[in-house]
Amino acid sequence: MLFTPLLLLISVLLFFIGIVYREKFRFRRYGVDLQFQQAVNVFIRGGFRQDIAEAAKLSEKLRQPVPVEKLQIHAASGGNPMQVVQAMKYLEQTEIESLKVGFRHICLIDLSGKPLTQVIEEAEQILGLKLSGEFEFSGMEYHYLYQASYRRPLMSVAFDSFSGEPVRKEIKRKITDLSRYHKELLRMKAGDEAQLRKLILDNVLRKAFWEQNFKLILLEHDIVISRSPMD
Repeated sequence: MLFTPLLLLISVLLFFIGIVYREKFRFRRYGVDLQFQQAVNVFIRGGFRQDIAEAAKLSEKLRQPVPVEKLQIHAASGGNPMQVVQAMKYLEQTEIESLKVGFRHICLIDLSGKPLTQVIEEAEQILGLKLSGEFEFSGMEYHYLYQASYRRPLMSVAFDSFSGEPVRKEIKRKITDLSRYHKELLRMKAGDEAQLRKLILDNVLRKAFWEQNFKLILLEHDIVISRSPMD
């Protein structure tokens, strides 16, 4: 009688170990070797799924492979683990700054219902901006032509609405309101277009300004300035 609880415990333990090794074997068939604890975690979270095994195998080719448990959690949340890993593989091969995101961010996009490939394509697109106008400084009227190229970050494409018109208005306001940079302007010689150009490109509309105010990645920009005496 004393041995009955012990035998029952051993039987349950052996049964559990058998289930865990079954999970290991099923994943191994797809080329994925799970550690014992990983197999336990997989079993607790629902067990083997072919799409998770295939995604885990592809993940091994990444610079930072995704643990099978994370793929399983994403799948259980309604996501597509293979689509996420394929997107990560593609993004690892590009140097485009707007596409630099991690696994968690890609999962969020995938769960949003938007096609990952479509979001990535939009983030890869180079957008352009061109505007002209006038501003005054030191008794002179300056005419300018500003041009810029930029991209939208992946997460912004996925979750933020976008219109180029507010960007144009804010840039125009920044250029025409140079008086706020009085300290820098005081060091300039009146009529020096080269110094004004440098101030606008390197300070007023620098890359950090684009990122902080518009959530955009500035690629390149330039401004042509000409002047004429005010009446």
